[in-house]
Amino acid sequence: MMGWDLKPAREHFPAFAEAWDRLNAELYASHPMFDSRFVGSLLEHFGNGDELLCIHHGAGSVDGALIVRPRGRGRWALFLPSQAQAGAVMLKNAKLLETLLLALPGYAWSLDLLSIDPLYSPDWTQLGLPRIVMPHANTMAISTRGDFAAYWQARPKNLRHNISRYLRRAKQVAGAISVHCFTKPNEIAEALKRYGVLESAGWKGKGGTSIAPDNAQGRFYTDMLGRFGATGQAMVMELHAGERLVASRLFIGHPTMWIALKTTYDETQSAFAPGRLLLHDMIERAFNEIPDGSIEFYTNATRDQADWATSLRPIPHHQILRNEPIATALITIKSLPHRLAKNQNRNAFDPLQIHSFPNVSSLPPSALELFEQAETRYPEFAAGWFDNLHRSVFAEDPGMRYYVAERAGKAVAILPVRLARYGLVRRIEALGNFYTSLYSPILGEDATEVDLAALLETASRNHEGAHEMRFAPMDPEAPAFAATLAALRSIGWIPFRYFCFGNWHLPVSGSWQDYFQQREGQLRNTIKRKGKKFAAAGGTLEIITEPTQAEAAIADFIHVYSRSWKKPEPYPEFIPGLIRWLAAKGWLRLGIARLVGQPIAAQLWIVAHGKAYIYKLAYDEAHAQYAPGTLLTAHLMEHAIDRDRVREVDYMIGDDEYKKTWMSNRRERWGIVAINPRTFQGVLQLPKQIIGQVIRLMREKKEAQAG
Repeated sequence: MMGWDLKPAREHFPAFAEAWDRLNAELYASHPMFDSRFVGSLLEHFGNGDELLCIHHGAGSVDGALIVRPRGRGRWALFLPSQAQAGAVMLKNAKLLETLLLALPGYAWSLDLLSIDPLYSPDWTQLGLPRIVMPHANTMAISTRGDFAAYWQARPKNLRHNISRYLRRAKQVAGAISVHCFTKPNEIAEALKRYGVLESAGWKGKGGTSIAPDNAQGRFYTDMLGRFGATGQAMVMELHAGERLVASRLFIGHPTMWIALKTTYDETQSAFAPGRLLLHDMIERAFNEIPDGSIEFYTNATRDQADWATSLRPIPHHQILRNEPIATALITIKSLPHRLAKNQNRNAFDPLQIHSFPNVSSLPPSALELFEQAETRYPEFAAGWFDNLHRSVFAEDPGMRYYVAERAGKAVAILPVRLARYGLVRRIEALGNFYTSLYSPILGEDATEVDLAALLETASRNHEGAHEMRFAPMDPEAPAFAATLAALRSIGWIPFRYFCFGNWHLPVSGSWQDYFQQREGQLRNTIKRKGKKFAAAGGTLEIITEPTQAEAAIADFIHVYSRSWKKPEPYPEFIPGLIRWLAAKGWLRLGIARLVGQPIAAQLWIVAHGKAYIYKLAYDEAHAQYAPGTLLTAHLMEHAIDRDRVREVDYMIGDDEYKKTWMSNRRERWGIVAINPRTFQGVLQLPKQIIGQVIRLMREKKEAQAG
């Protein structure tokens, strides 16, 4: 059987535990909080009996699982009691959630995936359903790579000073300080009792939320820590002042990760901050016991807690909706004035800072580093590309913006956009034009939809509450496309996708001769026959790559372009600037076909990071009998395959028939237009976009049925 199998979770999870742990190992390196011992204990002590264990069977094996519970009226949510701060979605590909919504009882229109750690979550790229991402918490982690002394020296001076001061004060008022670690099951059970006594004496005891032997909290932690303790994966750390217990922490883990579950301290001894002293010793111990690992806290970090962290990241909720009409209706309803409300789960301390810059030259170093990482994916994601576009096309435009999201002083996302006006409509659009073959927000490895949403929200606010956003052309298979759709919905905008153009490309395997022999006979004959004729008439082919040749190459390119069938460039400085920049980067491959020394054809190719891009072509129509464009393409293709050894050749924009002659594969570029339903102009545009969406969905359904 393939597909989803839904079973009562409390009854069937114990038998499924082994398969669950196999998925956890394959997907998330056996994350301790997703371990069946943790999840099983949660179900046993906090389950209501209405939870469903959702098991997905793939080709011959189980390839997905999660536990959900009903929230009423067609809405379901991940099973996540407060004792778990990260939700377990045991799926590699989130696309499986599309069929889960259909498989759930009744008409399931919404699935809330709560507290999803972006480091341990499915791939959202191929999910075709609408997704809304809601900020929830900003967790902290400490990497144990390196040594503790270097880590501690990198902490803020005030923190280091305060810990030294607390340690001196503790010795003065409480006596000798010592730390004890308990890892054996019987020791953990006794330490947990002491933990409960200490916690019950504080504010949690007064509020009834402390651990106690006779409450669900106590039974859960006793059970769960006992299960982990049996394999040496649980620990209780205690700080004693003399003979007195003054702080305690609970942990589970594996050889490369500790998770700090709970902490308590003697509130009567707060003058020397026993919890912080224990934290200091715990971190030092982790550097020794789990080198190159991490300590995860899964908390909503305060500003003071963040000083201890080596990294911070958002832990959001994800809402998956059954279809686009439901998403549109939900966002529209939420946009009504009486429904607007600020998210109350955001901590007052937000480590994400948003900055706006007018040009590339004003960007901070960390933003430029992020651009350098992005250019390895596509040359048009480079800072130099945007800088040349900005200078040659938009130099006089006051709407240029580079919005940068920084976390802990490090750029995690950049949104290059233009704030434009079209009559009464205020639009935020991709920083690009017809020169742009691919656009994307610049997202670092640590970026999340929450970060991108903050950038989009800031841009909208800066543009006096924009009515519309447009981002194109984009790769619909790229993570940034899915992230942009989710981020737009998350700030209350309604996004719609639309087709831009086809993109032909060639995965390269083998040599030029291998490739040449695979071409159609007509093309091979044309190249051989026209090549002889061209050479006999005094024709030559060359490829310019060096910066010292750039100015002469620009003159030759302009000479050919002016004699071609193409219209004059509306921005004459763009191509010269591009050639200079490419030459300086070592990416320039400018092919020139000459007849008796005079240029009659020119092709601008880009070769970067193992790929070749055919950017711009032109030839003098007076010499079409030599087929100089075809000969030049073959010459550059041979150079790219045999000398540059590229993995792929990309013909960039368009479905022109001739591109099929040279390329083998086709993919598509799509765009996103988003409407702000909280504005009058946005409401006016909604019907047009909704009708277009309905037509697209009907066409896709018809094509799927035909296929």
